[in-house]
Amino acid sequence: MRLFKRVLYLVITVTWILPSKGCNYEDPFVVENLTTEYLSNPLGLDVRSPKLSWKISGKGYGLRQTAYQILVAADPENLTLSSAGCWNTGKVRSNQSVHIPYEGEPLESGEKYYWKVRIWDHNNQVSEFSEVNWWQMGLVDDGDWKGEWISAVENYDSVPPLLPAPYFRKEFILPDTIVSAHLYISGLGYYEAFLNGEKIGNHILDPVKTRYDKRVKYSTYDVTDQISAGYNAIGVVLGNGWYNQHTREAWDFDQAPWRDSPSLICQLEVKTGNGNKIIIKSDNSWNFSTGPLVFDGIHNGETYDARLELGEWSKPDYNDREWKPAVTVAGPRGKLSSQIMPPIRIINSIKPEDKWDIGDSVKMFDLGQNITGWAFIKVRGPEGSQVTLRYGERIYEDGTLDQEELSRFIWTGDTQTSRYILKGDGIEEWHQIFVYHGFKYIEVHLSDPELELIEIEGHVVHTDLDENGYFECSHELFNQIHQNLLWSYLGNYHGYPTDCPHREKMGWTGDALLVAETGLFNFDAVRAYLKWIDDFTDEQRPNGQLPGIVPTSGWGYTYGRGENRERGYGPQWEGAFMEIPWQMYRYTGDTSIIEKYYPRFKKYVNYLTVHSENHLLDFGIDDHKQLENLTHGDYLSSAFYFRFAGMLADMAHITDRFDDHRKYSELASEIKKSFNEKYYDREKRIYLHGGQTPMALALYFGLTEDMEEYMVLEGLLKAIELKQGHIDAGVVGTKAVINSLLMYEEYRTLFELADKRSFPGWGYWIEELGATTLFQNWDGSQSRNHIMFGSIGDYFYKGLAGINIDESNPGFGHFIIKPSLDNDITWVNAGHNSPYGKIESYWEKKEEEIIFEFTIPANSSAELQIPVAESTKIRIERGKNIEYTGYKAGFHIYKAPPGSYRMIADSGDT
Repeated sequence: MRLFKRVLYLVITVTWILPSKGCNYEDPFVVENLTTEYLSNPLGLDVRSPKLSWKISGKGYGLRQTAYQILVAADPENLTLSSAGCWNTGKVRSNQSVHIPYEGEPLESGEKYYWKVRIWDHNNQVSEFSEVNWWQMGLVDDGDWKGEWISAVENYDSVPPLLPAPYFRKEFILPDTIVSAHLYISGLGYYEAFLNGEKIGNHILDPVKTRYDKRVKYSTYDVTDQISAGYNAIGVVLGNGWYNQHTREAWDFDQAPWRDSPSLICQLEVKTGNGNKIIIKSDNSWNFSTGPLVFDGIHNGETYDARLELGEWSKPDYNDREWKPAVTVAGPRGKLSSQIMPPIRIINSIKPEDKWDIGDSVKMFDLGQNITGWAFIKVRGPEGSQVTLRYGERIYEDGTLDQEELSRFIWTGDTQTSRYILKGDGIEEWHQIFVYHGFKYIEVHLSDPELELIEIEGHVVHTDLDENGYFECSHELFNQIHQNLLWSYLGNYHGYPTDCPHREKMGWTGDALLVAETGLFNFDAVRAYLKWIDDFTDEQRPNGQLPGIVPTSGWGYTYGRGENRERGYGPQWEGAFMEIPWQMYRYTGDTSIIEKYYPRFKKYVNYLTVHSENHLLDFGIDDHKQLENLTHGDYLSSAFYFRFAGMLADMAHITDRFDDHRKYSELASEIKKSFNEKYYDREKRIYLHGGQTPMALALYFGLTEDMEEYMVLEGLLKAIELKQGHIDAGVVGTKAVINSLLMYEEYRTLFELADKRSFPGWGYWIEELGATTLFQNWDGSQSRNHIMFGSIGDYFYKGLAGINIDESNPGFGHFIIKPSLDNDITWVNAGHNSPYGKIESYWEKKEEEIIFEFTIPANSSAELQIPVAESTKIRIERGKNIEYTGYKAGFHIYKAPPGSYRMIADSGDT
């Protein structure tokens, strides 16, 4: 299990806090960690010119790449300097080691390509070639698909029937010599597939949710080891998922334009020893039957009747004479698109921390941690007896389960309730497969006194994002806040970012916008985010308008307040479409992200312009979940309009659209002028009512006039002081307050604000309400697993650890480490896995000295800003070629090439 999983679900390991960290480059330099389109050895790429990246480690200080050579071949035996048949770049003089587009021979559908790379360093020494990596193409062209959509029922023009889950099977014969076999499959709403009785892969809740009338995801599996010569069988079971979301709820997915009965498309391509290709495809030669999964609803739960199990239904020689022929159907209108992102998986399991009985037949279990997933049970009892599982994140005072808040928007059927009916055959094991829940507590109702619950545990289920960072410090409250943040971020990623994992499961755009930075610091989320940005393009209307949730059934293009409700939630919400790609560009340096979506970004800003008056907007959601000083949507919308006009100007400059750069720079200037004329009181030197949100947002976005900037900062500090140092903002304002205080180096104020244990604050959730995740409201009254207040993570990385992007060099090719010590913390240890390798920042205050340790990965560089007094002596205990450039504004500044550094400062005024 990967390190982050150990950190998240067990404890922070000691290795993170060892005093000496990083690579000293004692070994010959090597090229490693090759990725294609941000993935290692990806299956099913549908990108015709994939981007290649690698990292470098090795000996000495200042290790830099000056040239590279890439070899690509369709056969690993041909991956040589003399015979690389697809691409041999030759020696390319460049320090670029990330996002290099493939420019070789055209890539063919379904083919596998092998590649390796070597580099030359700053001394013109050449490395050995890297280990061989590969990528495999998916079905790139529509004509490559031979399978047909099949279902258990015909397509319906009206509401499709709600039926038990259909089970499909097909037997086939293969010759003696099999070279490879790959399955391409999509089953809507969800599917599980089997070959010869074994589950294919470890994905669950596949495919990820999309707008199915625009785009449908398929997955690719290498199943060579699961088939054999002779008789074989493939089987697929389908769930309703979001494709046939039948529950009446607030967001109208039961009325979605794509809604239909579950259907399946797949093809198994087998290459034989004589060079032939055999295709087993979905069509009406398949058979289907119903089985034990008699009900599934994404908001409701599952019912599984083990008495109806079908035996070895996915193995050959199974008697399926009573099964019926599959029905070929039109299927969804969306284009099939490869699911090139980390899948949802069962990540871990958690045993209950506490348990108690409610009467004779009800047992309650407390996992001790709010998770997303389901319960796994082992039971024994008579045939027909039933286990009912109800899930929630609260209990009443009498110890019974409280689902009241979770049921608010679910208007038909149960809420988070699943049932297992026993077959009465010894010990039986079960867990759900087509729904997931958010919960801390499990209520178990046993229908029969002879029914025995032998074992129960919680399975943790979410998109399997790799860790990309770590943070720990001497301050236990901050460690717990950080852990809660991680739980909520992951618990709200199931193929797309959600607001909460229980009552809604909606892709609310504002929630994701606000935590994009902390998400990218902590997780390798680029591929996952790119999938979601494609969802935005599917939702965008011809006039540029976007909804407040993505994907949507059509709900969310309007916002139910104000005169202009038809114009939506405003850029403070929908602007995630621009904000998240911008942050991905900042964190990766990948300009192709901006290039790909630029026309759509422009369309959105133009939509805002059309609906502006005097360069301002008068619609949109307010500062969601705000407290006393209310900030309404028009102020926020106009501020974000300015941000995105300026952002579009920057994007235009990055992509050499110079006319657009000038046009949108001028637009941003006009918005700023109008904004200050309307919202800034020059006599009082306040924006709007002078509360934290309007003051911080003006500072954070650069809306203040140069001569007024520090007056507004003084006003923000006063607004915080008036609340006794507490936050007084909703989710938008909280992000702005944190980042404004970071920008202006008000570290003591920010520390004290983050450290509050009384209402409102993150510490109040933990110490008074027992939080193990982040909440939706400061008082904890609604959802208890929301991510939108997770912007506090910005402070941990950018402030305490001081790891900051150099805006003139996105992607950490050059970056800044600027730790803040004006706090009551004695040590901080953090790191981020940048495109070039691991950046590490560690500091520790001792009685007579302060220790700083930093790691700068090969092929990058950093500016180190040490926050001690000008007279403080600093000695370099480890590190070479570091250059002192002077003292400025409270920091000793050094230029540092790649390497591992240890610096000791005498204690004094920090």
